[in-house]
Amino acid sequence: MHDPVTSFVVAVFSAPSAALIMAGAILALAVGLIFQSGHFEYAPLRDDLSRRSDLLAELGGPDRQKAFAEAFPQIDKRLGGAAHPALELGWANYRGQLAETGDGRLASSIHASDAFEHADSPARSLEWWANLMVAIGLVITFMGIVAALTEAVDAMQRQGGAGMQTALMGLLAVAATKFWTSIAGVLGSIILRLVARRRRQAIEALEAHFFAQLDGCVRFAPPEKVMLEQLAVLSRIETALADARASQALPAQSLA
Repeated sequence: MHDPVTSFVVAVFSAPSAALIMAGAILALAVGLIFQSGHFEYAPLRDDLSRRSDLLAELGGPDRQKAFAEAFPQIDKRLGGAAHPALELGWANYRGQLAETGDGRLASSIHASDAFEHADSPARSLEWWANLMVAIGLVITFMGIVAALTEAVDAMQRQGGAGMQTALMGLLAVAATKFWTSIAGVLGSIILRLVARRRRQAIEALEAHFFAQLDGCVRFAPPEKVMLEQLAVLSRIETALADARASQALPAQSLA
């Protein structure tokens, strides 16, 4: 008489095709996760990045920076709307770095890529499930081995020494089929990681395009550049003052 848990495991794995059915279920779960993540995570993020890039691409005229500054209230409203959390927070950070210049344009002290976090949550969720797939396959495999060992022990006890060889052969045959769940778990993990890598590359390409467009619409003015420009202006002012003093000193000397 076995405990209820062992009896349940033996009952589930006693069917010859149980392991193959579970292996198929693991692969079906991996495929379902790919479609679920693509529909609810990847596709909305991809479409949102494409819409933002299209919005900046609509800025016409020879001077994109001027057009961006003039249309900034409308652009800010659309880029600051509901979107992926990484895009919302990124735009809030980037917007806080923008400052008006004297010629009616906008300047930023950082690049867009420094303000936005990488929106790779679709890939990270698939990678998390990829790790879990291997664990699921191993757990089911070990449960199948437990069931096979339990059945083999019962057969030896019923048949005695004469049935030991038959019981061991049955154990090996049953245990071999249980490893299909581990194979399915590893295969599902590989598929999920490949899809995650491909989607991450696609999102990174869209992000790079959007960031390049955004950087092209503003003037890049890091603190170091601003300080150098201020030093150059001060140097010119000092030179002009020195020339003015020299020009004033010449008439005074001629009168003396």
